[in-house]
Amino acid sequence: MSGKTGWTLGIETSTREGGIALAFAGEVRESRSLGPVSQRHAQTLFVEIDRLTKQHGLKPFDLSCIAVSIGPGSFTGLRIGVVAAKTLAYALKCELKPIDTFLAVAERSQIDVTSLTVIGDAQRGDLFVGRYRRDERSNWQRESDIEIVNLAVFLAGISETETVSGPGVTRYEQEIGQRCHLTEPGLRMPVAEAVCRLASREDIASTDFWSLEPFYLRKSAAEEKWEQTHSE
Repeated sequence: MSGKTGWTLGIETSTREGGIALAFAGEVRESRSLGPVSQRHAQTLFVEIDRLTKQHGLKPFDLSCIAVSIGPGSFTGLRIGVVAAKTLAYALKCELKPIDTFLAVAERSQIDVTSLTVIGDAQRGDLFVGRYRRDERSNWQRESDIEIVNLAVFLAGISETETVSGPGVTRYEQEIGQRCHLTEPGLRMPVAEAVCRLASREDIASTDFWSLEPFYLRKSAAEEKWEQTHSE
């Protein structure tokens, strides 16, 4: 990766409000929301990335690192984001960093929040649940594996002292908000800017484009239906 200039491209497509961002030496220079366009087709995402880099006077090979949000989240969105990231990393021969989507949510939390439960909508009355805590350097770290938890079980076990964030809050805000603290609505979604910032952390390892896969936790409803149909 000799000759690289220190530019990082962040890709976040785990939700309908996907986005991309550019950072130089860990400092985010621009981020933009793409909305549903980020989940239509990988080619559309490439077009938006090309526009962003050109507006900053960059050529593709100026990128040193591609950072991508890998999930949990939308099956289609994650697949598109990861495919784009792998393709770019391969073509540009640059570093590839997978970013825990829920860690990107935690990264946006207010400075006075030191522990956080992040949730996503896993459909069928379930939640994706991850728990995070700031370390001695104020960096967020995941405390345990992300799990799939039934909503009723989650509500029964939550403490009134907990702070909860994440895209899953939107659907169940009333039920969850009665039992604990919630972060501000504008801070609950993962964004490409946070993906870029996390990529600058030395403790977040890079990976090779052959092995990178979205973090799904469970198969899609369509896949499960297909397997059920063909196993009968």
